[in-house]
Amino acid sequence: MTDWNPLDPDLENVYYDLSSWTSDQQAELTARLANADIAHAWVESELVVSAEFEDLMDTLFDKLEKELGIGVTAVAGGVDEGDDVTEYELDEFDIEERRELTEMLIANRVTHRWMETTLIVPTAAEEIVDGLLDEIDAGDIEFDDDDNDDE
Repeated sequence: MTDWNPLDPDLENVYYDLSSWTSDQQAELTARLANADIAHAWVESELVVSAEFEDLMDTLFDKLEKELGIGVTAVAGGVDEGDDVTEYELDEFDIEERRELTEMLIANRVTHRWMETTLIVPTAAEEIVDGLLDEIDAGDIEFDDDDNDDE
């Protein structure tokens, strides 16, 4: 057994906000952590583990999310002609901002495609995309700005 303390300010910990997970999903994760002998704690709906386990946690989350179907509702539906889609005209976004948004969409498992500056997503993912765009508009997301070194 370890003497790890999630509240020790001298330790480097990683926090995972799992408020969108059901209690059954959180219980399954807790069981897997116990089986893997990974010390952890819950602070409300946030999971806390030592930073030394971050890579292992990424692998565990990927596997568990696939097994339990967590996050798959965002990608339901395609983005082809005839599919139920929502379009976002984002001509005010430069190429780097579109690249960053694309990475956010991938991280959130949102099926998408670009037609020049128009983002096309399944209508089922509209709420997620609106939330990401709201974060960008609010300034919560900072883009890597290289001062557009284009000539």
